[in-house]
Amino acid sequence: MLSALASFALRLLLAVATVVLVLALMGVALLTLLGLTIWSLIRGRKPVLDLSGFARARQFRAGAGVGGGGAFGRRAPAGEVVDVEVREVKPEQARLEP
Repeated sequence: MLSALASFALRLLLAVATVVLVLALMGVALLTLLGLTIWSLIRGRKPVLDLSGFARARQFRAGAGVGGGGAFGRRAPAGEVVDVEVREVKPEQARLEP
């Protein structure tokens, strides 16, 4: 009985500590956001809110993926392939001159 009560109290304490930690981190993030916004307005610049990461995540979840071709990255044909001309290097040419 005592062990179950101690276990419950410990779990409750850890749950409360977790909630306090999360709220503290959210408070720090909010204060940082507010501070940076005020700092940019003092300097005469408009605060920029970049939400492009959310759009990319939405596209990725929708199946567009990185290559834009679904879950396994189906891609369009590459087109014309150009080979490189081969040139033989003789052993005398490979050495650097002093």
